[in-house]
Amino acid sequence: MVSSKKSIALGLLAQKIGAELNGDPETEVFGMNTLQSAGKKEISFLNKNSFIQDLKSTKAAAVIISPDRAELAPCSTIVGDNPYLLYAKATQVFKFLQLIKSEKGISSFADVSATAEIHKSANIGPFCRIEEGVRIGKEVSIGSGVVIGSSSKIGNQTLIYPNSTIYHEVSIGSKCIIHSGTVIGSDGLGFAKDEDNWVKIEHLGGVVIGDRVEIGSNSSIDRGSVGYTKIDDDVKIDNLVHIAHNVEIGSGTAIAANSAIAGSSTIGKHCTIAGCCGVVDNIEITDSVHITAMTLVTKSLKQSGTYSSGTPLMNNREWRKSAVTFKKLKDLSSDLKKIKSE
Repeated sequence: MVSSKKSIALGLLAQKIGAELNGDPETEVFGMNTLQSAGKKEISFLNKNSFIQDLKSTKAAAVIISPDRAELAPCSTIVGDNPYLLYAKATQVFKFLQLIKSEKGISSFADVSATAEIHKSANIGPFCRIEEGVRIGKEVSIGSGVVIGSSSKIGNQTLIYPNSTIYHEVSIGSKCIIHSGTVIGSDGLGFAKDEDNWVKIEHLGGVVIGDRVEIGSNSSIDRGSVGYTKIDDDVKIDNLVHIAHNVEIGSGTAIAANSAIAGSSTIGKHCTIAGCCGVVDNIEITDSVHITAMTLVTKSLKQSGTYSSGTPLMNNREWRKSAVTFKKLKDLSSDLKKIKSE
């Protein structure tokens, strides 16, 4: 199955991803596929020895491959020391081909304020709402149904998928990707108690997002209550992630799906937070911390390394017995101390 209607020559593809081509540079390819399923107009890649049998029978036009395995390929090869990285770069090339539109400009069905500044190379889809004072940079692509609030800024070559909502006074950098259903700049959870009633704390701050940030679908990033929620360059956020008000996330950090970061916490650079994790409010996590799945972080982490919480999967009967023991740990610890002191 061909994944794109637009093609690219193998020679140009190899050049764009920084690899060496062994084969006809004029061969046109339209997309990528698995070794088993790729056709004569597609490329594939090999990264693990377990797929060598599939390599030998592939019908792909070319395969991205390491130098030591290149002779095994029955087709042209795109060779480099890190095939998986080359594969990632190739997917970006084909994605760009998919996104190329024959028409640029603002849809006649979009509602755009007269005070908005939109570069002539940008594409604004139908049923968008662009409010006053918005600035949209070069080659920005905004899908249908997107709302961008007043005084927000979208940097060059950023892609916003349909039905996303960007509130007022949000700054998004260049070459970012915002997937469908994401909300950026909503109020966080902020209320003061007045006897039996809650009094809302209005969120007067904003959101600042750096360059090359990707935010998955249906994620939510709250604006600062005062000041800013900040997401630095090259941060990658998966689907269904919640970033609360005034959180700061350092460059190069990645956060997997269904995780949540509570208000005013700071995450360092080059951290990874696996799926379904929670980080409580007002704590600090230093650089290069890796948090495994289903972990609840309840205190600041001052040293780099890998952290986990919770119990591993086990048979339910064994877990029930262990749960009984958990409740007795404090007493058992006290008994052990008494024994040692005797």
